[in-house]
Amino acid sequence: MRLFIGLWPDDAAVQELTTWAHDAHAVCGGRIMQPADLHLTLAFLGHTEPDRAAGLAQAVATWPVKLEPLRLTRFGRFERARVVWAGPDDHDPLPWLQTLYATLWDRLVTMGWQPPETAFRPHISLLRRARSCDVSALHRPPITVYPQRCVLVASRPGEASSHYQILAQLPAD
Repeated sequence: MRLFIGLWPDDAAVQELTTWAHDAHAVCGGRIMQPADLHLTLAFLGHTEPDRAAGLAQAVATWPVKLEPLRLTRFGRFERARVVWAGPDDHDPLPWLQTLYATLWDRLVTMGWQPPETAFRPHISLLRRARSCDVSALHRPPITVYPQRCVLVASRPGEASSHYQILAQLPAD
């Protein structure tokens, strides 16, 4: 199984993000993410053996997290991964989110995981397998996302979509 830790948005944000996804799909094609699967990944941990996953699930259930709103203002694209996403303005530092990301990785490193070499770019994936397109042509009113929970998830890729199973929820302050 592949593991990640992510934030799940509130229902109103999911509805707006679904509209964003349909707009992006009209320009970029690809596969629209299922509304129930929309999330912001904080830590992608990759393939993990079941025993190690169980140990992590037990640990994260004791890691308190502080959740605050974030504002998504723009579309973006990861060309190589063929993903179209919604994200905050590049000039919005989101200190609470940066602190959460750093704290999670500090804890994960002590358990043997290695942080990514690339900089953290907060985003919510809207499309997968999108063709090359110009996302600068896409515009929607900003969305304020109120994260409802921070969870450890097992992802099992499928033919049409991935199946997500929540293994543990991190307690919110």
